[in-house]
Amino acid sequence: MKSRFLLTCCVFGALAGPVAAQTIKWTIGWTNANGSSYAETIKTVPARIDAATKGRLKIELYDTLVAGAEQPAAVRDGRLDGSFAVSPWLSAEAPLMNFGHLPGLITDVPTYQKLLDPLLRAETAKVWATKYKAVQLATGVFEDQCLISKVPLRTVSDFSGKKVRVHNTEAAALMSKIGAVPTPVPFAEITPALQRGIVDVVMTSVGTANGMGFPTVAKNLSIWRIGTIVPWSFVVNEAVWAKLPADLKPVVSAEFRRIEDEHFARNAQFSKESIDRLVSAGMTLYVATPEEQARMFAPANTDAVYENWYALNERSGTDGRALVKKINELKAKP
Repeated sequence: MKSRFLLTCCVFGALAGPVAAQTIKWTIGWTNANGSSYAETIKTVPARIDAATKGRLKIELYDTLVAGAEQPAAVRDGRLDGSFAVSPWLSAEAPLMNFGHLPGLITDVPTYQKLLDPLLRAETAKVWATKYKAVQLATGVFEDQCLISKVPLRTVSDFSGKKVRVHNTEAAALMSKIGAVPTPVPFAEITPALQRGIVDVVMTSVGTANGMGFPTVAKNLSIWRIGTIVPWSFVVNEAVWAKLPADLKPVVSAEFRRIEDEHFARNAQFSKESIDRLVSAGMTLYVATPEEQARMFAPANTDAVYENWYALNERSGTDGRALVKKINELKAKP
């Protein structure tokens, strides 16, 4: 009887062992932008992937293991398995990713989504592969961008002399052209910076504005369509992806695409709800008029922004001018 028991245990162990060995864990970096659609989407990912793979792939999220701006390099070096990387982090090393920040180029999320599969998904995936040795599995975008200030910003001249915290190089260049002063402030410190007068204006997403408690320190909420498209990508180190069992790859790819599709489908409503909460909390909403928007995006203000971005791309080995041309050609198609 004892020998039968031992034999049964050995057989069970032999069967169970390979199943246990199939469990894979990915250490994934992200930035906890509380209140944003980025954060809302990412927080669902571990459970979604666990269910889709029947527990064979576990996603472990870390927002402090590697600082946000260092995460793409950490993926490339193998210090992180992957990252939900945000485009402004890449301004210096991969400026092509910041096409969405160019003034007047893509000013709404439906247009951005429409351009993804004819062009932009492949272009960004190529940069991730060549510069970061990473595979792009999904992309997304933050909700509407806004300006938070203690005083109204209703004309272009209202920006003159204002210290503005921006989140990307292109918006900084635009602010300089209209007489404002781009002022760097770490993400975690932007609310107290506005409260103390270190900056006069903060650029962020309407969801993040709620999450960071801006209604308690400022009462003006402005929509100017500056840096409107702030994309993010979920990327995995290419060696980590290569090790994933072949039968799991299509499952994981398909689930991330479903997550992406649901994220985009929610974008407009998420932006509206976020703005409504800010207004309900006592903020005054101002949407720039078409006339003032045209003044903001006049060639006298934007030409230098584009030329600087083209130069950054040239130094980085990418062709920004060609990408803008393709975007404009696709936008012109019915």
